[in-house]
Amino acid sequence: MIDKDNINEIIVCGASDLLEEVAEEEPAAVLSMEHPGVSPGEPGHAPRLAESGFDDVPQLILTFWDSEQKVPNGPDRAQVQKGLDFVMDHIKDGAVVIHCKAGKSRSAAMALGVLSKLHPEKPETELVEMLLAIRPQAAPNILMVEMLDDMTGRGGKLVKAVLDHPVVSAQRAQAEENRRSLAREKPELYRKMFPEKFFKP
Repeated sequence: MIDKDNINEIIVCGASDLLEEVAEEEPAAVLSMEHPGVSPGEPGHAPRLAESGFDDVPQLILTFWDSEQKVPNGPDRAQVQKGLDFVMDHIKDGAVVIHCKAGKSRSAAMALGVLSKLHPEKPETELVEMLLAIRPQAAPNILMVEMLDDMTGRGGKLVKAVLDHPVVSAQRAQAEENRRSLAREKPELYRKMFPEKFFKP
């Protein structure tokens, strides 16, 4: 049984829901993850709180692709560490919103890292269940999980807990298929818009 009091300090959502979440929850801070090179209003762009009437809410915006492969402008240790530190700096003051484009992969991985840092006494399998209680559709980016596992001293056990969980594994597989489907269906557009992220399906 998951104690809801242990997870109510973390809110995970997609970019389209961010402003509504901020208005309703009045968080202490927001960690945003967006795609490189996107313009305001395009999919993958993080809303700017300061331009939306929430200039009193601290916001950190990280920029990297949701890729589980090592690609240019993909998840990198420096940005992931910066994001983890930002959340930990603010979570003592209240709830923190963590979001990416869909609120499934990058943001779920970061939330799992935060849970690992907040609850060093809890087993990794319980942390994954806590993540699912926060965001049932979580499909955490495994490349980020590997980094956060190391940053929070889990010795590979956090990665294993993610890979071994049947629900999370199924959702990760679907997320990867969605990435590959886009590459298959719109290869030229994909190459043109996101050359750094393109991979052969």
